Amino acid sequence: MKKRRKYNLLMVFFMTTIPIIGILGTSIYVFFNGIKIYEPILLISLWFISGIGITMGYHRLFSHKSYKTNIILEWIMMIFGSIALENTILKWSSDHRKHHSHAETEHDPYSITKGFWHAHIGWIIKNTDEEKNKIIGVKDLEKKSAIIFQNKYYLHIAILFGFILPLIIGIYFDRPLGAILWGTFLRITLVHHATFLINSLCHYKGSRTYDAKSTSRDSWIMSLFTFGEGYHNYHHKFPSDFRNGISWFAFDPSKWIINTLSLFNITNNLIKTKDYIILRSKIESIYERSIKKLKNSTIDSKNNYNKKINNLFDQANKVLLKWQELEKNAKDFSNKKYKILIKEHKISSKKIFKELIKISKEINNNKIILNSN
Repeated sequence: MKKRRKYNLLMVFFMTTIPIIGILGTSIYVFFNGIKIYEPILLISLWFISGIGITMGYHRLFSHKSYKTNIILEWIMMIFGSIALENTILKWSSDHRKHHSHAETEHDPYSITKGFWHAHIGWIIKNTDEEKNKIIGVKDLEKKSAIIFQNKYYLHIAILFGFILPLIIGIYFDRPLGAILWGTFLRITLVHHATFLINSLCHYKGSRTYDAKSTSRDSWIMSLFTFGEGYHNYHHKFPSDFRNGISWFAFDPSKWIINTLSLFNITNNLIKTKDYIILRSKIESIYERSIKKLKNSTIDSKNNYNKKINNLFDQANKVLLKWQELEKNAKDFSNKKYKILIKEHKISSKKIFKELIKISKEINNNKIILNSN
């Protein structure tokens, strides 16, 4: 029996050639021919379009169904996502749903437990067992007209809008090679590796504000290159939320666009995690991290710290439980009374959260930890 190669040579060639042409080829071209303003504009425009196609389309609309929309926007997102050259919606969504439902296990296609390289790009260029590579768990998407069309003409769409369109623009400006280098090869390189870094770097470095047990991390820096996808710890905790960056100032263009379109009824049924659930996850995360640090410490007042943290955690649970009950029985209160009570619960729970953070900082500042991650 012929031994199967570890790597898919065609994918190795593709994933190696694209960035070499994109980075080295563009650099050489610029050295000899300079830069015309339309070229970086073309790069940024197509980067944004294809990036939004992945984040707002492939990811939040199709994979997680975090909002609904009309058939026109589905087709637009399909076309935008296709020019990112990250496979079809069905394959992308199948892999991503596996990643969430089987996180950090053998069935996670890009599990960080297999190493940074594997999570970043190794899983793409390796030959995967046929059984593990099957498209599963996406029956809900198979009847959508945009997806049916894409499955038949995926490469045609990618070539038409991702290669031919930039070429036509380049011909118009009498610099076709520059347009292809900037708008196709360099743009695809940036889109690919920005996406891949969510799978690798955002499971390796960053904060675990919402789930201390998950390997996923939040990175506001990565959100700048992925149109909001960098808040990965939040996303793994609440995958159905149409937002990744929940703060009003968090850089999440996908969230802003989805929210804006909802004002015109173009998007609807936006899934949004309730505030008390988010706050509970933050309190649980800081609690778990603090207890772990104390467990590995040699501080004399360890028991006092443990007592403080546990008391605060119990207080938080009581307040959050009342908040939850209040939301369930909102109809029993006047609108004014309801808002006042909600505000009181928010203030109380946030105060407890700040106290937990303060204690956590005290533990760190005292340098009492012997073995911490």
